[in-house]
Amino acid sequence: MSILSERITNGLQLALLALGLTGIIGLVNLPVSNASQAYVSAAFVLMLMVILFIYKRTSASSEYALTALRVLCMSISVYMIFRYLIWRAEYTIGGYGVISLIAGLLLFVTEIYAASYSMLGFFVSFYPRQRKSPALPADAELPVVDVLVPTYNEPEEILEITLLGATNIDYPKGKLFVHLLDDGGTDDRCQNPKISDASQQRRARLLSLCQRVGAIYHTRMHNDNAKAGNINAALNGLEGDLILIIDADHVPAKAILRETVGFLLKDPLCAVVQTPHSFINPDPIEKNLDIMHDSPPETELFQQYIQSGLDGWGASFFCGSAAVIRRSMLMEVGGIQTDTLTEDVETAMMLHSKGYHSVFLNKSLVVGLQPETVTSFIQQRIRWAQGAIQILQVKNPLRLKGLKLTQRIAYVTSFSYWFFPYARLVNMLAPSMFLLFGVMIYNATAWQYAIYGVPYFIATWIYSDLAYGKVRWPLASDVYEMVQAPLASIMLLGTLLRPGKRSFKVTPKGEHLGEDFISSAAKVQVVFFTIVFISLLVGIWRWFSHPGERPQLIFTMLWEIINFIIMLATLVVMFERKQVRGSYRVAIPLDMPATMEMNGKSIAVRVDDLSVNGARLQYKEELIFDKINNNQLVTLNIVDSEASKTMVSFIVEIIYQSGGWLGARFVYQDLAEKRAVVDFMYGNAKRLEDRLEKRRGRKSFAAAYAYFIYKTTQGGVIFLRHMWRASSRWIRGRAALILDALTKKMGFSEKQAQRVRNPRDLS
Repeated sequence: MSILSERITNGLQLALLALGLTGIIGLVNLPVSNASQAYVSAAFVLMLMVILFIYKRTSASSEYALTALRVLCMSISVYMIFRYLIWRAEYTIGGYGVISLIAGLLLFVTEIYAASYSMLGFFVSFYPRQRKSPALPADAELPVVDVLVPTYNEPEEILEITLLGATNIDYPKGKLFVHLLDDGGTDDRCQNPKISDASQQRRARLLSLCQRVGAIYHTRMHNDNAKAGNINAALNGLEGDLILIIDADHVPAKAILRETVGFLLKDPLCAVVQTPHSFINPDPIEKNLDIMHDSPPETELFQQYIQSGLDGWGASFFCGSAAVIRRSMLMEVGGIQTDTLTEDVETAMMLHSKGYHSVFLNKSLVVGLQPETVTSFIQQRIRWAQGAIQILQVKNPLRLKGLKLTQRIAYVTSFSYWFFPYARLVNMLAPSMFLLFGVMIYNATAWQYAIYGVPYFIATWIYSDLAYGKVRWPLASDVYEMVQAPLASIMLLGTLLRPGKRSFKVTPKGEHLGEDFISSAAKVQVVFFTIVFISLLVGIWRWFSHPGERPQLIFTMLWEIINFIIMLATLVVMFERKQVRGSYRVAIPLDMPATMEMNGKSIAVRVDDLSVNGARLQYKEELIFDKINNNQLVTLNIVDSEASKTMVSFIVEIIYQSGGWLGARFVYQDLAEKRAVVDFMYGNAKRLEDRLEKRRGRKSFAAAYAYFIYKTTQGGVIFLRHMWRASSRWIRGRAALILDALTKKMGFSEKQAQRVRNPRDLS
């Protein structure tokens, strides 16, 4: 989109929004009866459904039509929100004693928070900016780029893949330098008697790794300020104009610099170009609910859509990895900031306060690893939340000099999201207050809620579906937030009371789970599940024993049923599934053709998925003339389907053959072959985008609920089987201990005791 086109589009949106808000102000304050409001709400809901229907069928190239539809939907949603809140404040709070008033006000405060965040979300998504990479000059004119890979405790196997990917980047030789910044082998750690041996060995291994792959090894004396301090310690020794920061478990695509450097050359005030983070492995929610392959990744809402919206207001920010930064500007603000736990966002905010620009390129150019366990996932999100709250307290964007008004609003929107644990817990417990104790926290009948509450709910869902429906389905956010909420609410309270600096804990990556187990985070979730379950039972009892409460019971019970579904899914997430695979596999959606040279014959196969250790191959049964023996070595040639030529050839060892499938393990002859596999798996940005696109797609409200109920039921059955086996083992163990104690007390000999423990063993 040209600059003129962008300005026209932005102006059109502003004009439409101004017109819509003018109408909203007039409509919201009109005194109308419940019957009249029912007609108005029904008309607006119908309009929203028509808008959504048209929007889904409008071509992406029709920018102005899509803009008009989005702003119209936004305007109607704003009306629904304000009308609902006014009704709530005037008619539904209090009147049943002090406890009812306090509980009702607490719930209303959380609704105001949710509504306010929705309004800020409308602002952020008002002008999503989709950029195209500028053309680059000749290679001789390109700036020098230093690729920084900070590491602390990541395994050497993960670092090798990252460094191979970094050294594979398509950029002129002599202008690209890859640096491994090792904070696990610092002088302090190497001199610490407790960890010196391990630290010295790590330093030696990583130094050798860097020499093998063509990277430069760095370490420092102290571990001050964690990742931020690690990067800052290396900055002064660099000579490149630009730096590309890559997390230790992120592998870049070959084109990452070709796609991003142009923005910094085009705009001398551009300080940072951020690209999305994409992931090869499922997070624990995706893994334990088994939704990895047929639902959108949870991170894409922020990584793809919110960052594009922030970019429209000049407020997209640095996310710690997959970003190119102008080194001189970073040095001007004192390097990566160290005052909070979210040093990346803090750094971006300081760059913006200096008047420098940021760019978000909505193109996935890195693949990383997510936390494997629920506790690691919660630990990561709590750190993000604590950092956001710290920034609000220590460097409040509303007071920070140099920021534009739109940037201030954008940063406050991003940070305020992290108060969700308190709103989530209140909404989870609120219906139980009425069902268990009769506390009237929401004084309304089902008919009144249908007039005001249901349209508000539908409006927010329709806008969410319109703006983000391809990457965020109903119930997904609820489950993710509930997994985090109990523990996060406690940790955030500590940050609110004591906003000082806290220790930075590296999120564990590359964990391998050898067996199924229940997460330690499950205990508190069981408490909430029990409350919700008992509330439903008591609600059923109230329906028959207190007929006068039925007008309130209808929507309260529906509310609690939704809470029950969320809690059931959350409990299933707490059951950690076994994951012993030594390396992660990348599915190839293009179904890559290949040939296998075996016993003088060439057999056509297709590559189904790849890892750095091996591949799964599909073949047609009739093409296998000879039985393939396990451990047989064959040559695998992966073919470029467009050019009809062999791209890479490997020696592989066949480890299994079953039902038209072959399992193959790579037998690397040298590092160059492993580099080729890493390049094939991670280097092609188009393949990465194809994998992500395969998971995107809209689901209706009912279909999304049915999907999560189905997945939860599946997971619940597996969970119950595990609990049955664990209980059986526990009972057998306790019974054995009791029998041993009884036989000893009764003076049985060892042989007699053995017969008691196992009557079938008569030897």
